[in-house]
Amino acid sequence: MLSIDQRGGTARLSLAEIVTGGRRYVSAPAAFAGFMAGLRPRPELLTEPGWNQAASAAGRFAWFRTLMHGVVPRFYDVTHLERLGGRFALRLDGAGATEAGIGDFTVIAMNRRILTLSGLPLDDETGEPVIDAAIRADAFMALWNDLLADLADTTLARIEAARAARPAA
Repeated sequence: MLSIDQRGGTARLSLAEIVTGGRRYVSAPAAFAGFMAGLRPRPELLTEPGWNQAASAAGRFAWFRTLMHGVVPRFYDVTHLERLGGRFALRLDGAGATEAGIGDFTVIAMNRRILTLSGLPLDDETGEPVIDAAIRADAFMALWNDLLADLADTTLARIEAARAARPAA
């Protein structure tokens, strides 16, 4: 069964709320919204085996690794990422100024597939890391809580509609 954030299971933020919240949540709201538009969640996302492993003692870090390295490559539209330039560099920041960052990820389109790499690309001229958007880790988790809860509701409604449409035996 899917384990949504066990510490704050009621924390949900929609993409619209994050974009409206602006820099309070994400450094580049429009770029982040553009990136998230390529996500294509399907019902099998709810049974992703990595979700249960991520709820272990490693908690937050394992959950984000499962999400970025396992889920995003399977449920992201490669054509959309290619339209964005073929890559998106995302930094997951801690929730507050004193918290350490969670991780840096670069989602790339390669050979018509999506891959997530750990780390950020470097600017050719300056050698500095390139970040397309940095989002607070708690906001990113709340966004995924919202996406998964909406997907679960939609999936259950489809199952119920299919049961209702079945002829009685």
